[in-house]
Amino acid sequence: MKVLFVCTGNICRSPMAEALFASMAPEVEVVSAGTMDWSGQPAHEHAIAAMAERGLDLSTHRSSRLSHYLVDTADLIVAMTRNHGWAVAARNRQKAGAVFLPAELSRLAVSEGARNGVDAGQWVAGLAARRERESDPRFMGRAADEIPDPIGESLACFRGVADRLGKELAPAAARIG
Repeated sequence: MKVLFVCTGNICRSPMAEALFASMAPEVEVVSAGTMDWSGQPAHEHAIAAMAERGLDLSTHRSSRLSHYLVDTADLIVAMTRNHGWAVAARNRQKAGAVFLPAELSRLAVSEGARNGVDAGQWVAGLAARRERESDPRFMGRAADEIPDPIGESLACFRGVADRLGKELAPAAARIG
């Protein structure tokens, strides 16, 4: 199973989500990228600090841009906002069903149940089918599921985003292995 996290610059939300998810589901390959080309930039200092407080190291992270290759090779894609999700779908329409917001992913994973060795693509397809049955298929997640961008905010704001990501991703991480 390969999971891709996507945000804008790949210096705040998606690297924090990547580090958190990797610590919760170590058997899963986890990567992150941004929709803007800030390639090679380090993680934001507050993201590094917020993760260090949780025992996770972002000091060597360097941003990468969302690419067709990253989208094509991911089994599951977690976007921080609907706009990020639509940017993924624009790169590969077939992957649109594999894109979820963090809280949406966990809600669906709780309903769908643990993966228990089921093929990654089949499990993700089950999540997508459940989403279509349970909500308006024209939308990805709910507006309240979007993770706000902490760029330009205080360390306390980054801590809050990290706390929220950890809380929202934990149920999916527990069911993905």
